[in-house]
Amino acid sequence: MTSLSFDDFLLVLRIAMTVVLYLFILQVVLVARRDLHVAPVTPLPGAANRIIGHLVVVDSGKSPLTPGARIDIVSPMTFGRSPTNTVVLESPVVSTENSRIYFQNRSLWVEDLKSRNGTYLNERPVVAAVAVRPGDILRIGDVRLKFAV
Repeated sequence: MTSLSFDDFLLVLRIAMTVVLYLFILQVVLVARRDLHVAPVTPLPGAANRIIGHLVVVDSGKSPLTPGARIDIVSPMTFGRSPTNTVVLESPVVSTENSRIYFQNRSLWVEDLKSRNGTYLNERPVVAAVAVRPGDILRIGDVRLKFAV
């Protein structure tokens, strides 16, 4: 059995480091590409800025929201940590794309967007889109919001 010379060892090491560097660059490009494809949610034409109701912050959790603050509801609107959401909830227990509220068939609906910690309506997990009423409590991560008219 022959042993590698020092020059051969350095060549193998350089090739391995080059492969690792290219894999790292590929990962950065894939993440950047994924983030570029996330488009902000905008209301449909004609429904722009039409306020359907309000959410009142009951418990802000670790987010910078102020308890008692009112958030206007427009359709559709999304909640999560990503800046592309309608309402950005900067809390470590909120997913990047966590929840969505939309108006359909004269009702407000809430759905979970396959978030890590889930979305809860009146402390019940939201597994499919569910209609909401005034007074319902929406919990997204550690943030609690109350539906108001």
